[in-house]
Amino acid sequence: MAGVLGGLGAADGALRDRLLIDCTNAVGPGFRLTTNGGPGAARTIADSTGARVVKVFNHLPDSVWRRTPPAFVDGPVTVPLRGDDEQALEAVRVLVRALGCVPLAVGGLDRAGYLETATAFLIGLRHRGHDPRTLLPPFHAATA
Repeated sequence: MAGVLGGLGAADGALRDRLLIDCTNAVGPGFRLTTNGGPGAARTIADSTGARVVKVFNHLPDSVWRRTPPAFVDGPVTVPLRGDDEQALEAVRVLVRALGCVPLAVGGLDRAGYLETATAFLIGLRHRGHDPRTLLPPFHAATA
């Protein structure tokens, strides 16, 4: 990530105050986070660039994002967003809706590491051939 940001001129302030969508997953061997217990990747990117970072589009495999629209049998994809800048969040909400998905703001970058951790867990399940949706009951069953 440092190389990519460096190539974009982050050290010279080229990303300061710009909207930056972080769709990465800092996941290494064994489907473990590579942030070493530190802040999440999105927080680190925001702090090192001054960009208005929104963590989004990292929770599903790329095959889902290639669908038109990205949806499942039971409806559109809900897309969690984390960010600290309301204008940046609104711009990403517009993009998510344009894709035919449902945006869901789930907090600031101080908690983006939770989304990254959950995604690492989901990636591990998928690679082991387990459907992560079976871990949670349908909403109506959980609230009955």
